[in-house]
Amino acid sequence: MKRKRKLGTVLVLGTITLLMMSTLASPATAAVIEGPCTGSATFSNGVVVTESQPIDQVVKVPDGDTVQYTGSVNIPAPAEPIPFDGGITVRLPVGGVTIVPWSGETLEVSDSGEYTYTLPSAIPHGTGGLEVTARHSQGGVTCIVVVTMAVEGSPGTAALIGAVGTLVFGAGVIGAGFKKGGLA
Repeated sequence: MKRKRKLGTVLVLGTITLLMMSTLASPATAAVIEGPCTGSATFSNGVVVTESQPIDQVVKVPDGDTVQYTGSVNIPAPAEPIPFDGGITVRLPVGGVTIVPWSGETLEVSDSGEYTYTLPSAIPHGTGGLEVTARHSQGGVTCIVVVTMAVEGSPGTAALIGAVGTLVFGAGVIGAGFKKGGLA
């Protein structure tokens, strides 16, 4: 009985470790989660991201750039200014980082222009699998688009140390179920 329980624990923890490691290199995807909005962002490297991004297209963006953007909410133009808010958030293994927030009041239901950004150092580079959520609320309508992106560049020493640490931890968890001469 003890042997089956230990083997089960080893298998579950090993599977969890493998799933955690697989998120380091998951493919890019996109999905409109909610709302009647349209929009696009064009990066200097030629990448264009829209609300209708093909789900299997890899979206690789620079860690800093000036982006040309357009966006609109499919609601009637208001007679008086109405509040709006939103932002772009990157989900990290622990928590998330809002990289572009916005809010205010407006008569407009569309906007275009350019925005210059530099990603915070907390955003991993060269690893892929970063879930990016764009959200905009205005006039009782909320639009949400989720895109999985990769940031250009090298993941750096910290990511290498983290990956090695994950592998060592996983090996230790799996090895804990074994004793000299076989399973405990």
